[in-house]
Amino acid sequence: MALNYPELADQWEDDKCFQSPSALHGWLTGFLSAGARLTTDSWLQEAADYLEIEAVTEGLHPLLVGFYADVVDTLGAEDMAYQVLLPDDEEADVDEQVECLAQWSKGFLDGLGASGKITGRPDKDVMEVLQDLDAFSQAQVDDVNDPENVQLLNELAEHARVAALTVFYAYNKPQQPPAGATQKTLH
Repeated sequence: MALNYPELADQWEDDKCFQSPSALHGWLTGFLSAGARLTTDSWLQEAADYLEIEAVTEGLHPLLVGFYADVVDTLGAEDMAYQVLLPDDEEADVDEQVECLAQWSKGFLDGLGASGKITGRPDKDVMEVLQDLDAFSQAQVDDVNDPENVQLLNELAEHARVAALTVFYAYNKPQQPPAGATQKTLH
């Protein structure tokens, strides 16, 4: 399921969700990137808590289930298909898109912390991208008429995407065979 920002935003508005789809996407990405996983029920409760709603409605339930599946699938995809969830040009002005990127970045850091999986000091590459995301969480557009805003937004969004994948690959290592296990050789 590809995430559809307008559909999500409409449902978020109907359910009076406090956080944006971008913020929740960042939170879930950070949580999963740390190596944590959730059951469906746990995910729905975490999402409701983060969105600051009392309960997940019938309209929101399938979107959140698909949301989780999409983030898990794209983060771990060999083709690196993962994308930061932002409204596109037809849905939002560049200043709103930058605000959503800032919300995504803050959400990522919140989710990483909520996972409880990161202990000790992260390696240099991870630390660097986390510092970048912290800076992105405060991004804003100074001059809405600057023609370079769109290019800068695209560069920041790509950097955030690569940052998420960097953290994901650092904390989600492929399973290794048990020590002493032999591999069969095909002849």
